Amino acid sequence: MAPTPSSPRRRPRRPGPRRRAKAPAWPRRLAWFGVFLLTTAALLWGLHRLGYRPEAPPAARTDRSTAKPAPPRAAAPPAAPRPAEAPPGRTPPPSAPAPAPAPSPGAAPAELHAALPPGPPPGPPVPRARPRVALIIDDIGYDRSLAEKLIALDAPLTFAVLPHSPHRKALARLADERGREVLLHLPMEPREYPAVDPGPGALLAAMTPDELLQELERDLQAVPFARGVNNHMGSRLTADADRMNQVFSVLKRRGLFFVDSRTSEESACRSAARLFQVPFAQRDVFLDHRPEPEFIRRQLSALVRLARSRGEAIGIAHPHPATYAVLREEMPRLKEELEFVPASRLARLIE
Repeated sequence: MAPTPSSPRRRPRRPGPRRRAKAPAWPRRLAWFGVFLLTTAALLWGLHRLGYRPEAPPAARTDRSTAKPAPPRAAAPPAAPRPAEAPPGRTPPPSAPAPAPAPSPGAAPAELHAALPPGPPPGPPVPRARPRVALIIDDIGYDRSLAEKLIALDAPLTFAVLPHSPHRKALARLADERGREVLLHLPMEPREYPAVDPGPGALLAAMTPDELLQELERDLQAVPFARGVNNHMGSRLTADADRMNQVFSVLKRRGLFFVDSRTSEESACRSAARLFQVPFAQRDVFLDHRPEPEFIRRQLSALVRLARSRGEAIGIAHPHPATYAVLREEMPRLKEELEFVPASRLARLIE
């Protein structure tokens, strides 16, 4: 007989402690939820005690910079005090006028001006500055009588005195006593030399540097009261930069200024003045290279027009009888339009 399959045999239990049944999880979750609620409530209560307020959402905020402030209310004017009653039989003193009420913030401009106190009366009109003109009279030192008449003109003209001229010291002293400015009218070699002679004391291109400086020192000593220098002729020498540098080194040491007569368009005087920082100016108009009254008047008109357009100008004239006659006649009118100044007032350092 075939054996039948039997059911598996169970292992016998080993003696020991019995395993406990697993407790459900919801009581512990409920307990933690309660702790969370208590903690949140305590936190909110603490923030409330500290004064915390939650910010409004961005859409509800108001931009204070763009918000229009409410118009201020106009303050009611204070009531005027009642005048004190005078005792019987006495005339009450006159009461002071009541002050003008303050204008309201929205008052019209006319009302605002009416409320302001009256301003001071307008002062006298400020006179406009007149154009400044320096007029230099060259070649002083020979015709003493005519030079004295020019010095006597009622205007602060500038007188350029030739060195080694016979009346140089007397005329320079007279000009200084009358408050006129004196220049050394320094002779320099022209392009036409020797056919055209600049006179004694001239600086020549053929001189060595030592000879040129010695001659310049003698010329400066020959003219007393000289505050500056301008050139007599010199169309050749003023175009020589090396020679001009030598001349301006002496002017710098002596504290003198220089006025370029502009006898050459190639003048190197301006560059030398910039190099040595010597006060510098230059001639604008020659008045009388044709000593004729009508021509001199036309040149004076050109000088006036230039001074008006630029604010200042420099003219050069010479001791001719026609020049003196025109200046004596025109000077009162010119002084109304122009301010005559010494040449040093228009000399400046070149930057």
